[in-house]
Amino acid sequence: MQNNHIDILIKMGLSLNEAKVYLALLKKKISQVGEIATLSGVPQKMIYYVLQKLMSKGMCSLVPGKVKKYKPTEPDIGIGNFITRAQKQIDSSKKMLDELGKQYEIGQNETSTVEFIEIVQNTTNVAQRVLSLERLSTEEVLSFNKPPYAMTDRNIEELYGLQRGTRYRSIYQISEAKDLIPMSVMEMYREAGEEVRIAESLPMKMMIFDSRILMFAHEECLTPPENFTAVIIQRSSIISALKELFEMYWSQSMTVEEFRETYRDSISSEKHIMSK
Repeated sequence: MQNNHIDILIKMGLSLNEAKVYLALLKKKISQVGEIATLSGVPQKMIYYVLQKLMSKGMCSLVPGKVKKYKPTEPDIGIGNFITRAQKQIDSSKKMLDELGKQYEIGQNETSTVEFIEIVQNTTNVAQRVLSLERLSTEEVLSFNKPPYAMTDRNIEELYGLQRGTRYRSIYQISEAKDLIPMSVMEMYREAGEEVRIAESLPMKMMIFDSRILMFAHEECLTPPENFTAVIIQRSSIISALKELFEMYWSQSMTVEEFRETYRDSISSEKHIMSK
């Protein structure tokens, strides 16, 4: 327990010796230097320097007398000062984060005609960029859904987007739709409001956000996870072309009802195997 307290005090900004001396001071109402050295394990030649540092931080005080004695500041005040300062830093950081977030959104919505290309690597980073782009989307998100996937957890940003009125249209590849686990995920998003179609195969893995930002997976860099690479393109004519490609696939793909009717036997067979 003592070691845990020392670790916490160090993280709050105290040195190792300062943490040891303060904890030693707390063991007695008033302590002489020799006692503090014994209780803390800090060499006596260093004690005066450490005590001076603690006094400057408001964590102990000198008791007047012929023999120097020291009194600890009660934890609510001594350590409370650190907590108060830390909370102010957190509040200040949150305010800055909010201001920078607003600035970021303004920058994302600028009407520059310059094409912008970004390369994002690693599964975790790609997943975070998808979430941030979904968070900024207010009109429509289109997607070609095929493996592998950057996100393994539920996409909460899509659910939020559907609630605020953003339209989601996704085309799933049959090989995925026939698999019971992806199918249950697909059904969850569909029940939340996502519009779903199913295609025999898809030419690429991509998403289009509000008709102005394109993200697609680099097919040759999908595995292992650290090689997962996505390309993000903004303000490019290629986005319109790929949106037309999406619409073509959308019109030619099966509805969920058509898919269930066409592949009813194979789906029932898989369900039977899974139930055993």
